[in-house]
Amino acid sequence: MPAADPDPMPVAVDRNHLIPMPDGVELAGDCFRPAEPGRWPAILTFIPYHKDGRGGRLDVEAVNRYFAGRGYAALTVDLRGLGSSGGVNRFPFDPQEARDGHEVVEWIARQPWCDGNVGMWGVSYGGITALSVAATRPPHLKAIVPIHASADLYHDVVAPDGCRGAFWLGADWGPRMVAYNLMPPLFQDPEGRWARVWAERLEANGPWIFAWWDHPDFDEFWHSRVTPVDRIACPTFAIGGWRDLYCEATVRDFGRILAPKRLLMGPWKHAFPDVAIEAPAAGLHEIGRWWERWLRGKDDGVMDEPPVRLYVQGDGAGWRHEAGWPPARVRPTPWYPHVDGGLRPEAPAAGSAPSAYAYDPTVGFGSLAWDPWTTALDPTVPCDQSGDDARSLAFTSAPFDAPLEILGSAAVVLEVAASAGPLCVTAKLAAVAPGGRSTLVATGWLDLELRESPTRRIAVEPGARYRVTVPLRATAYRVPAGHRLRLSVACADFPRIWPTPRPATLTLFHGASHVVVPVAPNQAPALAPPAWGPLQPEHLHGPADLGGGQRWETRHDLGADVVTLDGTKEEHQQLDPLTRLHTRHHYLASVAARRPDAARMSSTTEVRIERPVTATELTVTTVTTTYQVSVTATITVDGSPFWKWSGARLCNLPSKPSLTLPSSSSPELHTAKPDPEGGSP
Repeated sequence: MPAADPDPMPVAVDRNHLIPMPDGVELAGDCFRPAEPGRWPAILTFIPYHKDGRGGRLDVEAVNRYFAGRGYAALTVDLRGLGSSGGVNRFPFDPQEARDGHEVVEWIARQPWCDGNVGMWGVSYGGITALSVAATRPPHLKAIVPIHASADLYHDVVAPDGCRGAFWLGADWGPRMVAYNLMPPLFQDPEGRWARVWAERLEANGPWIFAWWDHPDFDEFWHSRVTPVDRIACPTFAIGGWRDLYCEATVRDFGRILAPKRLLMGPWKHAFPDVAIEAPAAGLHEIGRWWERWLRGKDDGVMDEPPVRLYVQGDGAGWRHEAGWPPARVRPTPWYPHVDGGLRPEAPAAGSAPSAYAYDPTVGFGSLAWDPWTTALDPTVPCDQSGDDARSLAFTSAPFDAPLEILGSAAVVLEVAASAGPLCVTAKLAAVAPGGRSTLVATGWLDLELRESPTRRIAVEPGARYRVTVPLRATAYRVPAGHRLRLSVACADFPRIWPTPRPATLTLFHGASHVVVPVAPNQAPALAPPAWGPLQPEHLHGPADLGGGQRWETRHDLGADVVTLDGTKEEHQQLDPLTRLHTRHHYLASVAARRPDAARMSSTTEVRIERPVTATELTVTTVTTTYQVSVTATITVDGSPFWKWSGARLCNLPSKPSLTLPSSSSPELHTAKPDPEGGSP
């Protein structure tokens, strides 16, 4: 693909292709392709976020139009049971998605406008489906580009190293998906198919948020949702961000893929490279080169370059090529915490006194600028970690005479005892400036009950000594000369991780405890830095966007010692000349220092679909506590009650049977129903 294409081809748009599945369900997709006759290579994104709504009409449609204007047929297809697709979708990341995606790829390859070469791409869930479909090896799938994705959602999101995930599942993405999955199809055909699809969905779909309550352990439910990435045979271009939820997943999955592959890692969180706040990269251009090589067969040099492009954060930050990940020159280097608060390359003297730490469940607010759910917070100025450090066991090195470059995934080896369980151990590395500002470098967690096996829980015996390893997420960071390295150990990372309910004391023994830091020699890499094509952010803003905004506030009630995160996000889109979509999501997360069992998260999602003759409104409220999650959903049409549902789950302790509240286990359907003759809620 040329560096710039000032005269793209005219684009034709075909809405709501119905794609038959072997069981008779029809999936719906939109196709963007060159307006002139021809057979073109195709690219697919397969998502749950409504091809006709926010998920499809903004960023995805912009990418589709970009590539359609450059000689590709680009499709967005709704997952089964969501958007405009038929069928039922009771739980997220279902193995059926991969089977459906396989069929969609092969259907695309048979169409008269396709030349038989198909690629898949997607951000987040769309990247996850690209991985899962590729593992089924569709004959006509020739390449994929997963962006901010994971092959193992249980260990990366639901229970990172056994610790119960919190905000992303309980206040943000989980509740939002309850509302989005109840929306009517936004493409409303005159024959009334949309109404029948919606009626089936309201009757049969369940709140995805219940999945992590019903299956807290890594049972068959989650095991069946792990993508065997070693089966992927098509070339893979993985894109991720050091500050994203899936940074470790991206590099881990990249290492396990055996097909031809490339990796791009920047200082991002859940952003497309061209529009990232810090160090934007030419993502569209590089993806275009990938498609040209593997869908058109053009030798554009993409496979002659080193396989890894990464951005090193911190001192002397910048882009570089690497021959692999982690780079072969990296050396695991131990640093030892000492009882005096020092972090040194020498082990402490034998018989050193242990360090004691009283569990503080409010630790974690210092890293709010990380991970995708705080997109309103600028990651270029990461939150100062000093407050969290002060409420943790913190061990700090002397100032460095020369920069220290960290490339890879560190690991914290600890010998500990706990006064009570269950208890999580959290660990963080930070770079500390001469003035005391502490900047997060890497973070990780471990549930002490999984100390011997990632799948076998053993209760914590009070006072017993355990040797455990807390894996930290991958990073590329250069700590400047004159700065210091800090290891902090705590038992909380709120609101990212749900706090364990009992007060406890953690004792750290200094003889064997240490952090293994992947240190690169203090020398310039032999490979030249990458040469970028053009940044093209102007191609990543869909015409449907009417604006929106986000607000994030943190509060600390000093009297009650309660910390609260309060956030709101609004979005508005003009989906077509007659349809506007408005969404508002408000979340709260709070925890008391003396009452970790009283942690609470709540959310309200409001959706309004406006058309000239009617308005449909959905409201979903959720409340999540240590012991229960409850969901209430209501739909009104022109202000009149249309549909209502409420349900709850009690705490499903690991390895215990799930409990469902019987009084709210079934939907309450009002007399008004979608009109199969084509009415317009």
